[in-house]
Amino acid sequence: MASIFLSFVGSQDPTSGNTNEEGSIISLTRELKKQQYSIRRFLLLYTEDLTDKAEETKFWLESELNISPDIIELMPVSPGFTQDPVNVLLATQEAHKALNKAAAYMSDHDRLEFNGSSGTPVMKTAWTILQAAGYAPHSSVWQVRNPKQMQAGQSRVFQTNLDTLKNEFDFKVVKQQIEDYNYSGALVTLADSNLSTGLILALVKYGKYRLAFDFDKAYNALREFANNVDSQFLSEIGSLRQKNPWALLKELYFKILINQKNQNFAEFLVDVFRFQEALLKYLVEAKLNFEISETYADTGMWWSKLKSFDNGSAYKAVENYRFPNGGGKISNLQGFPNRPVMLAILENYPEFAQLLTPIYELNKYCEDRNRIVHRLEGVSELPEADKIVRNIKDILRQKNSFSAKNSFDSLNEVILCRIEECIRL
Repeated sequence: MASIFLSFVGSQDPTSGNTNEEGSIISLTRELKKQQYSIRRFLLLYTEDLTDKAEETKFWLESELNISPDIIELMPVSPGFTQDPVNVLLATQEAHKALNKAAAYMSDHDRLEFNGSSGTPVMKTAWTILQAAGYAPHSSVWQVRNPKQMQAGQSRVFQTNLDTLKNEFDFKVVKQQIEDYNYSGALVTLADSNLSTGLILALVKYGKYRLAFDFDKAYNALREFANNVDSQFLSEIGSLRQKNPWALLKELYFKILINQKNQNFAEFLVDVFRFQEALLKYLVEAKLNFEISETYADTGMWWSKLKSFDNGSAYKAVENYRFPNGGGKISNLQGFPNRPVMLAILENYPEFAQLLTPIYELNKYCEDRNRIVHRLEGVSELPEADKIVRNIKDILRQKNSFSAKNSFDSLNEVILCRIEECIRL
């Protein structure tokens, strides 16, 4: 790990005419070397009237502290700032330019060392503004006391970081992202903050991948921390990786709740459609004891099996099925086994009667989903959302798979609790 040293050049650099002591740039460099900091680059900003002071400071660093001239870069500020060196906006803009240049010299583990004691008051403040705004997450702002004004027990060189303030800003942002289940956004925020640990990042990645139904990646994100996380998360992801049908349906229910909360009603209806199709497929396959064909090429064999099942009773039910509200029959008895085909089969068996009531309640909304997808329509409001959720709850309760609390809400509570622990450290 190395450091990039950034500072404005002040009128008291490299030495102070008032105290006959070394100025803050030289004093800070001595202290950093004493603490065995490895300084990769010096970026020294100066106004036109302090050109001589900047060159003297560079010479002093080379001659007195054995700093290689190759790593000392003098950066003249804009003419506008030279003419108005008390303008805080211009000072911050010049400091930001130096920050951007410093990025070219930094590796992933390097730090920035800001000298907050040279130059006009706004020059000194510019570094803390950049740090508090989040532009320099891996940085320190250093102050150098006037040796003639030091009190007993005070260090001449010390840090005055605004990490605490920045942490509060970052936490406010990431808290909202987590509560919105925006795990990808939270990962970006955490990457530029002081609020993350390996475990926190693993939990957020777990949420991101689990919400995307990438259960293997979700498991891998937590595997390293298996002994430090709630067993619920590992148990649930285990069932999902094994493609347990009721675990998958419950997971779709959680996604439906998330889309309802975030008012993403188009996605809400898409997931309701997925829920009904997955449910029908599972129930039919469990009843027939053979799988529904995944491709059109295999549909002929599937229909042949259906004709033989239960002495042809299920096939006859499909033949005689009529769509609700006076609709016609199923037209293609050799096509892909769609929702009407599966509903016809289940209607033929009394044990599904109670379950079919809420399933049929979802039918209308599945048609709404088709309209949205195929006609490129949107949904800004859905007054029936609560009713849809109640129907899905009813289905899950009948199969003892209902969970009163969304597992993603439990995950969010753990993540935010861990982040708050980071703030208190």
